[in-house]
Amino acid sequence: DGDAGKSSQKKENDKASSADESSKSLSSSKKKNKELEDPMADVRYTEEGKQKPVGNGGSTNRYRWTQTINETSVIIGVPEGTRGKDLDVIIKASSLSVRLTKAPPKKENEDEAPSPILLEGDLVEKIRTDESTWSLEGGALVLTLDKVKKTWWETVLIGDEKIDTTLVDSTRKIGEYDDATQGAIRKILFDQRQERLGLPTSDEILGKKLIPPLPPGVEYIDKETLDANTSKKNDS
Repeated sequence: DGDAGKSSQKKENDKASSADESSKSLSSSKKKNKELEDPMADVRYTEEGKQKPVGNGGSTNRYRWTQTINETSVIIGVPEGTRGKDLDVIIKASSLSVRLTKAPPKKENEDEAPSPILLEGDLVEKIRTDESTWSLEGGALVLTLDKVKKTWWETVLIGDEKIDTTLVDSTRKIGEYDDATQGAIRKILFDQRQERLGLPTSDEILGKKLIPPLPPGVEYIDKETLDANTSKKNDS
């Protein structure tokens, strides 16, 4: 009888545990669906009017996006039951296009049928198309875009709302990147600091010789100018 009682209690505990997991899964699924239906719901802004980054990315009314220094992920909600063959996804080096092959049906509370165009526009930075992919995951289309230039994006498509890249979490896992990527991150942080202080960026420093200020009445004379002046004196 004791064994039977323990077995019965175990079954009840398993049922309760299973019900709890199902409840958590349903709650998580509802939250995810809500985020996809209204990507702008939880957006917060800085005083300058830029979005505070979430997952180092942001949101528009069409999609959410996150990023690392190497790639950007774009998450787009799709109609229920959408399969790969129902989508026309074109990923180019400088642009994106995502369309449904058939226009979705009009709902009862809608005046017009939804547009078959889910996403379309020019990218803010170039990507490597051979390393970029897309997949359907849990009722959403996920685009993974491999960056050519290892930098933090302010937005995905030109014209969309921007995030404040100075708030990007770029140091938490910097040690996990290779030396080249760590160097790229440090360069970005340096350039951002220089711009805030009104000082030249690393590219400007390396691209031209910065001449220190001279006392009044003193000027630099390069070799070409010196040769020209010498030639004039000789001719006279």
